[in-house]
Amino acid sequence: MQKTTRSSGWIVITIVIAIIAFLAWSMWAELDQITRAPGKVIPIGKVQIIQSADGGVISQIRVREGDEVKRGQLLVVLDKVKLQAAVDESRAKVAALKSQKARIDAELFDKALSFPPDVRPFPEFMANQQQLYLKRRAALQSDLASLRAMKGLLQQELGMNRPLVASGDVARSEIIRMERSIVDVDGQMASRQSKYIQDLQAEFAKTEEDLVTAQQVLTQREDALEATDLVAPTDGIVKNVRLTTVGGVLRPGDEVLQIVPTGEKMIIEAQVAPRDIAFVKTGQTASIKFDTYDSSVYGAAVGKVTYISPDTLSEQRQDGSQAVYYRVNLEADIRNMRPRHAGEVIAIQPGMTATAEIKTGKNTVFRYLTKPILKTTSEALSEK
Repeated sequence: MQKTTRSSGWIVITIVIAIIAFLAWSMWAELDQITRAPGKVIPIGKVQIIQSADGGVISQIRVREGDEVKRGQLLVVLDKVKLQAAVDESRAKVAALKSQKARIDAELFDKALSFPPDVRPFPEFMANQQQLYLKRRAALQSDLASLRAMKGLLQQELGMNRPLVASGDVARSEIIRMERSIVDVDGQMASRQSKYIQDLQAEFAKTEEDLVTAQQVLTQREDALEATDLVAPTDGIVKNVRLTTVGGVLRPGDEVLQIVPTGEKMIIEAQVAPRDIAFVKTGQTASIKFDTYDSSVYGAAVGKVTYISPDTLSEQRQDGSQAVYYRVNLEADIRNMRPRHAGEVIAIQPGMTATAEIKTGKNTVFRYLTKPILKTTSEALSEK
């Protein structure tokens, strides 16, 4: 009997010591405090929406749903016929005005006529301006030649009559009249040249103004023509192709398709409950577990909080209820994840779902164990 009592005493002592040791350990040992949040993989650049600013008739559709595309790759082509005609018309108008400006410049500065390189594809404009250049210069020279001839005759007449003044055969007033006529002819020559220059200057200003307007119209039409080729703004995968009919009409601003970027860095967009957001801070580390890859087999990625939305967001769930959350973005490093076999590639793609376990701090084991008891006691004592 004494032996049994002694054994029972040792058991009690051992249990007490074990409990004391456990309590001591629980007050010292710390565990990570975790905030769990569901999330999904998104590219930093977000989904790219392909739209047409001006609309038009669909001429070609070069991609299908799920196709992988490269940046700059042609996706959809709109009909170019009308826009190409408008661009050709504007280019011709710009060339005509440039050839006219070149002719006026040559006349103003009395130099040989030469045309800029971008006018040379329009020989008819150059021929017309060359002809007008020669015709106008010939008319000016003809007028000036006539006035010079008239002046020469007047000077000759004056020279013949001036000696006769002394003998009284010619009155002094007649000599003055002849001199005045010569001065008048000089004035006519100067006036003809001045009017020629003034007309050219006015024409130059008008031509330059028209040229600026025409170039602006040409730029707008070229931009509209270029916009008929809808190209991929980034590497990615095609999704949500809205229009699949060649010949269909695309209205201005209509969405054609979307591209999910693949060449950009991926992040995790997590939804943190408002009750947990107070403990989440930028820079905190996290464990990212992708639903596609079993964490017990592949392990988890290492994450880092990079962004926390300043206010709550809300969205409607499939069951009709409203989900309220803070958006938290995390960078994910998958180098810690383990492939099942050699050669297997762990590929993270946009749209994958994941769970982010954000490490918000540390707590002792003792506090974890007593927290439910303390909370229940506190709530019970506060009840009326």
